[in-house]
Amino acid sequence: MDPRFDRPLYTRAEVALHLGLPATTLGDWLRSGALAAGSGGRGEPTITFAGLVETHMLRQLRRTGLSLQAIGEAAVALRSRAGRQYPLAWSGLAHDGRDLLIEIAAEGREAGWERIRDSQGGLPGVLRRGSAAIGWSEDGYAATLRLVIYHDIDVIVDPSQSRGQPVIAGSGLRVEDVLDRIRTGASYREIATKFDLEDFEVEALVRPHIRPPAFRRSPSAGPQDPLI
Repeated sequence: MDPRFDRPLYTRAEVALHLGLPATTLGDWLRSGALAAGSGGRGEPTITFAGLVETHMLRQLRRTGLSLQAIGEAAVALRSRAGRQYPLAWSGLAHDGRDLLIEIAAEGREAGWERIRDSQGGLPGVLRRGSAAIGWSEDGYAATLRLVIYHDIDVIVDPSQSRGQPVIAGSGLRVEDVLDRIRTGASYREIATKFDLEDFEVEALVRPHIRPPAFRRSPSAGPQDPLI
């Protein structure tokens, strides 16, 4: 069993939280066919690590201007034609700003690129590959993902660590351990001391989990917003 592909680790709500996506957007993407997810009851993990990476990549591709339809059709084609269950989590993909391309290698020749939707090869133009947030394995599939919602500190997910839950790169400290301390009322300084962090690093870990207030807070309000 490969924990990247074979073990559902995340609920839809967790994927939306880890990637900073609206839950409705994630639902639309899953229904489009661009992403794959297992079946399960409400609140049950149905999305694998590879599925999390695909969701990250789909957002990156959408930000470059590629249409959801074009991405979905390419993903479906690769799953059926090339047998790649998680094509958007594979390093052999690129795009030219309009279409998704697949890397092809001919014997004794340099690697080339083929447009997925019509199998046209030998394409010119600027190619953009992958994402700097993804760490690739030797088999060409994603091994780690840096969560870009965290600033001033590197937080990654690695299915071989802490069952794929977000951890601080290098130390392996779970983000949830820090949030648990916040929920008990510990100060940033106390948490920083306990986990050998800087105060700003604690604040960076907590910031994405603070629920925006429903109204403007008065100057006399408490110092901390509630965690999600």
